[in-house]
Amino acid sequence: MTLKRTRLKSALPKAATWSSDRHSPAPSAANIAAPAGLDATNRSAVPPLTTTSKRRLQRRITSLEVLQLPLRASVRKVFDLRSFIFVVILTIGVLLLPLPAGLKPKGQRAFALFVFTGAILALEPAPLPIASLMVPICQIALGIDEAFGAFTPFSRPIVFLILGSLFLAEALRKHGLTRRLALYAIVRSGGNFRRLLLGLMIITAVLSMWVLNTATAAVLIPVAIPIAQCVQRKEDAQRALKVLILGIAYSSGIGAIATTMGSSENAIASSLLNFGFVEWMILGLPIALIVLPLTWYLLLEAFRMPDLVIDTRSIERDIERAGGLTGPEREIIAVLAISILLWVAGPGLEKWLRLPTTLLSSAVVALGSVVILSIEEVIDWNDLKGVNWGVFFVIGAGLTLGDALDKTGASQWLAQMLAPFLQGLPYALILALLVLVTYTLTQFMNSVTIAAIFAPILISLGTNAGINPVRLLLPAVFTLAFCYTLPVSSARMTLVAITGVVERKDMLRSGLLVGIPSAIVVAIFFYLLSLAGLI
Repeated sequence: MTLKRTRLKSALPKAATWSSDRHSPAPSAANIAAPAGLDATNRSAVPPLTTTSKRRLQRRITSLEVLQLPLRASVRKVFDLRSFIFVVILTIGVLLLPLPAGLKPKGQRAFALFVFTGAILALEPAPLPIASLMVPICQIALGIDEAFGAFTPFSRPIVFLILGSLFLAEALRKHGLTRRLALYAIVRSGGNFRRLLLGLMIITAVLSMWVLNTATAAVLIPVAIPIAQCVQRKEDAQRALKVLILGIAYSSGIGAIATTMGSSENAIASSLLNFGFVEWMILGLPIALIVLPLTWYLLLEAFRMPDLVIDTRSIERDIERAGGLTGPEREIIAVLAISILLWVAGPGLEKWLRLPTTLLSSAVVALGSVVILSIEEVIDWNDLKGVNWGVFFVIGAGLTLGDALDKTGASQWLAQMLAPFLQGLPYALILALLVLVTYTLTQFMNSVTIAAIFAPILISLGTNAGINPVRLLLPAVFTLAFCYTLPVSSARMTLVAITGVVERKDMLRSGLLVGIPSAIVVAIFFYLLSLAGLI
């Protein structure tokens, strides 16, 4: 069956105009950025709405897509042959080195894979997802493993848990539920900017616990624009917009600390440690609860925000026009609530109900929730095609590297070499050095890359040094969430940079003022846990 499409003529004006469509499931970028409270005089100057073709309607870009355009452009960039040749030379250089005592030939090839992975993910001669796919190919080419073994880590449950969270994020975005929650927070603040910022950061952090942090930031950053437009003075409005955008970006990373599905770094670490959902939350949630209000306070102090009072009447009118919760929004809330319950209590329910093992595991629950939303026609495959599938490959590359280092004995050999240096040091000093090095590296390198490279090494190092690997890996992974200073450090900060609102000097200054105390909190938290004998 074919549908005949009719071309409709369109007389679009030369100048762009703001318009709103209350019947659309989610606001477009134009609607989000539309000035609030146009008076009758201004309305008269606006050209009338024009007819638009069906094909043009289909090409309308959502707020999430606007933010992703530069990222998609980078995905389409030309392959950098020089950088790739440099990566290959480094890899061959490792293979040509004399074989160290106690290291097997396969172990040396695994270290060559380690260098290849670190170099290709850091230099990115190809887009990060494509560069990640080269890791298992290199593993096969070096003779470390066959194709089945090299690609097996890509099928681990944690990978599908992250994909499920991305699908849930798309459902939230499509039906505008995240924007609705943000608007409610604005109205509940009573116009007080400090309370408004705190409410928006709490919503962002809570959503980032269950949805990948980058997706949460991409959906909520556009909400900051109409808020800033309600500020009277231009200087205050610009400063408020910077604080709001940075607050959303920071809190999305902080909330992600609490669960295994909040970030790709968490996914890699939890899979290598064989950590369950609740086990991770026991350590991650307290840190998120401590760091979030601290970040709110330090961010306001960093920009010396005055006591602003925002007129929320236009926001209230937006909520009134949107009406009550729609059917799809209620279904999303119900499915998400049940999923959260099963993520937390799933293993216990399995035993109590005598269900098949892992039937209520985190990955199965995440994918099951997506299936239910699809059956209810809340989302369809066309919606899911737009998610960031590259995350799948990046996580798989990190797990593949860890698997190769482990099965060849390379990580154990390196850990045996380094263990004597750690055995005589107090844990407080080891922890301080670990957090310092991790925090410094993540300001200049992508946080996912750092997790993929160093997670397997830290696990083996802890095992051979007589230190619980949790005491080394988790402080490092949690510190990776504070990559605030440069756009290259994470996709969240890339989103902040491409808005053009936050200047580099402001990003650097606020990133250091907020990030350093947050990293210190992580170090103190794990040191106190070690003193109490809890880890």
